[in-house]
Amino acid sequence: MPQILKVWTAAAALSLMLVWPAPVSRAAASPEVQASFPAFPVTVNGTVTDQAHSQYPLLLYRDITYFPMTWNYTSSLGLAVSWSKESGLSLDKKDGCASLAQDLTAEVNASSGGPQAAVPAPFPVKVNGKTIVNADEPYPVLLYRNIAYFPMTWRFAHEEFNWKTSWNDVRGFAIQSCARPDDAERTQAEALNLANGGKLAVKDGWVYMNPYLWSEGAHQLVKSKPDGSSQTKLSDDKATSINVVGDWLYYIASEPRKPNAIYKIKTDGTERTLVSQTNAGGLWVRDDWMYYLRLAERSGNENAPYYTPGGIERMRTDGSEKQTLLSGMAVKNFFLQGERLYYLTIEGEKTKLYVMGNDGSGRTELRDNVAEFSIIDGWIYYVKDSKQLRKMSADGSVDIPLHEPARTPIFGLNYRDGWLYYVSGGFGVSGYASMERIRLDGTRRQVLAEARATALYIAEDQLYFPDWSMGDRTMYHMKIDDPQP
Repeated sequence: MPQILKVWTAAAALSLMLVWPAPVSRAAASPEVQASFPAFPVTVNGTVTDQAHSQYPLLLYRDITYFPMTWNYTSSLGLAVSWSKESGLSLDKKDGCASLAQDLTAEVNASSGGPQAAVPAPFPVKVNGKTIVNADEPYPVLLYRNIAYFPMTWRFAHEEFNWKTSWNDVRGFAIQSCARPDDAERTQAEALNLANGGKLAVKDGWVYMNPYLWSEGAHQLVKSKPDGSSQTKLSDDKATSINVVGDWLYYIASEPRKPNAIYKIKTDGTERTLVSQTNAGGLWVRDDWMYYLRLAERSGNENAPYYTPGGIERMRTDGSEKQTLLSGMAVKNFFLQGERLYYLTIEGEKTKLYVMGNDGSGRTELRDNVAEFSIIDGWIYYVKDSKQLRKMSADGSVDIPLHEPARTPIFGLNYRDGWLYYVSGGFGVSGYASMERIRLDGTRRQVLAEARATALYIAEDQLYFPDWSMGDRTMYHMKIDDPQP
């Protein structure tokens, strides 16, 4: 459960809770003021918040954003908080910040809108050792639902805490109390492209992909700028699960009637090298390890064998130290998240989502009837029964419905700047599906374009998608913020 700073007794202070007792606050506090919920996105250190499902939603008072002084928010803002009966509330800047862990609930609590009654805090407040006369402040510390809320004014955010803030009409309000690790955003973007099959990878301003994915015929692995310019051929491979690691591309060379071997090639197209003849699918390269689905050959036509997933293995990037992490399971796909490995199995008529350590330990079932899933900022976004878009906490304890479209199935989940991208609808010879996006809280759905898109990839400001036609796929792209309905 989340911790809230409670202003009540010394014992409550020790438990890091900051809630003012309702009977006392009503007697001692100033008259109520009217606040509201922000109608714009709010980002903290690169993490877009979900205010619609927040247990402690942000407030807007006199056009200033107020943050609740919960343990998670103060930790992510890099604030040391203390309380005493005599001195009241003290906020001091400290070194370092934790990643924002959001306290969410399935209930939609911020969509009701309308005025929200709050009161100026009736206790002393200190900021970096300086006493604030709350009664004289144009933007006082507020109590809302008995939780202390602090104003993000220029005076406090910039002058006292030395944070960076920004605003624009699309991305809303952003606050940066600590720099997000340089590779955090890039690593997440790479993971989401890999989760869609890895037919496209991005690094250092270059896109690596197969522009044409024929069912039969010649192929080319190329690199280009995100807008499609400066295209250069690297090899004749039909590459999937493309990973960019330093100056190398690791990928699976997908060929009909041949094992899907793992290769690597320099980003300039030189030194193409066979890494392993292992028949692999779903390759992820992390920390000198290659994780992949082990494909088992099944009986069939001698000239056209077929393969099914038989588990998950890993080996070193030089092809040594092969280890079996999971065997005897038909695994549809998997997703690496730090020290954890999430994977989707096919068990009879059901698909089930599991999590285990990336060394194969501690297997736990999270959900069944999961058709697709991806992980964004620590939350699992998934499709239930191929028709319900939902998200849940990493341990599965909180489950939130987001959207149920008229067109199904839903697939191709990807993410950028607070938007969840997906494909909605099936297609055949004459059918189409919609490429759409929706906010992480399930609001503001937008249709971007109609296409037979089999996956979605994001390269900077471009949305790439393989367009299906009679078994062949051609890679197209469009500007993300240039909808073409």
